Amino acid sequence: MRQFLDALPVRITFGRPSGAELVVLLGGLLLLAGGVGLTWVARSPGAATAVADPAAVHAELEVSTTPSGASLLVDDQPRGVVPTAIALAPGPHTVTLQGPDAIAETRQVEVPVAGTHLDLPLWRSHPIVQYLRSALPGAALINARFLADGRLGLVLQLPGEEFQAWTLDPDAHLAAERLGEIATHAPLAIRPDGQAVAVLQSRDTPSSSNPSVLSDHVATGEVWLIPPGANVAAKHVWSVIDPAEQLVDLEWAPDQTHLLVIGRQLVVGGATRTAIHWLDVASGTEQDLALLPSEVAPDTYVWSPDGRTVAFVVHTASLAAVCTLSVDGDFHYLGDLNHDGLLGPAVAPVAWAPDGRVLYGARVGQTPAAMSTSPFSQNPAGLFLADPAGAPGHPFGTTSSIAPLWRSDGRLLALGLPGSQETGLRLRELDAQGNARDLANVDVPAPDPTDYGVRWDVAHQRALVITNRDSSSGPAHDYWLVDFGWGTS
Repeated sequence: MRQFLDALPVRITFGRPSGAELVVLLGGLLLLAGGVGLTWVARSPGAATAVADPAAVHAELEVSTTPSGASLLVDDQPRGVVPTAIALAPGPHTVTLQGPDAIAETRQVEVPVAGTHLDLPLWRSHPIVQYLRSALPGAALINARFLADGRLGLVLQLPGEEFQAWTLDPDAHLAAERLGEIATHAPLAIRPDGQAVAVLQSRDTPSSSNPSVLSDHVATGEVWLIPPGANVAAKHVWSVIDPAEQLVDLEWAPDQTHLLVIGRQLVVGGATRTAIHWLDVASGTEQDLALLPSEVAPDTYVWSPDGRTVAFVVHTASLAAVCTLSVDGDFHYLGDLNHDGLLGPAVAPVAWAPDGRVLYGARVGQTPAAMSTSPFSQNPAGLFLADPAGAPGHPFGTTSSIAPLWRSDGRLLALGLPGSQETGLRLRELDAQGNARDLANVDVPAPDPTDYGVRWDVAHQRALVITNRDSSSGPAHDYWLVDFGWGTS
């Protein structure tokens, strides 16, 4: 071997390597090992495909409001001004919108991978309030309620005890229009779509020459249906069987095919009872729902979302109470109110939850107050929460409100009296424990604790506040249209 090396044209010398030579050698070995490793992974049949980080996957959330310009917060982090579209990780997020002069709205939004859109109408924190007058000078406005399309259905009482049906359009500068030539001397009810009017009539058939004008009478015992179109014949729907029963009020159910008809019956000794009937308008078939020893206050009805249970106010000579009645005849006495039978809340102080629970206003103390001229005059009003099929409710918070609203999104609101030395009413939000915080001021004359009622039209962001008023002809009401939306200026 030594001889072979000596014969080569170059000389190879073996000795201790330098530091630089060791670095070069080590680097080469590392490169060789890395290449071998990568080749093994690439050729391995079980090698996994790389997966993207889930946090890097985004979905688009588009947000808009009416009016635009609200500040957007997502999971408590500012995300600009709407309308806007932002990228979020798919899944649940808390979205809050805060607009100038608007009540903040918060929603829990599930954002899918494909994205979603959220459009929220904001409510004014300073709503527009308008006092409603009769559409005719000299006539009294005796009833008002929202129709399905956002208009108001009005009942006017003219001299001579004549009643007429009218509509009022908040979106057309409160333009008033009479519903046909209907004129009756007994209670009437406008169907929620505004396309028909149900009226009470004496047992005599109305004049065939003018079916829209119903004759005066002593006792009403029939229900008639009148379309508002000209020259359209009235249709007889039903006659009460008991000749001693007088029909005194009627109310359309939300399905627009049934009527709740209230009758007053005389019993032995001169006392009266209230009969409540469920009437199918198309077939004329009737079902008796309840017979009560108290009177049902007219026009106080509030229906459950499914249209199968109605709340209303009843009264005797000494007190008023809020009750519910289902179309199956299930009756529940919820709580007492502070009235002498002449006046009561113009609307039953009831809100229905989507899951069937009931929130209602009543006197906090349900026993007569001592040393008082009125049995309940010293008891403040408050809210109670109850299952409609269970026992009486339990107190819900301490707010002095009796006009609750349970929105379909789960938000719980109530309209109630302000603190001492303040005027108007306050719109409040209630949390799950009944704790309240003020959201908006409603500039109407402050009524007594239970001398007001509210009808809500959530779809059009409006409320109708009805307050009690004394008059020379007996109890009367004032009507205030409260617009929380942005279509009226």
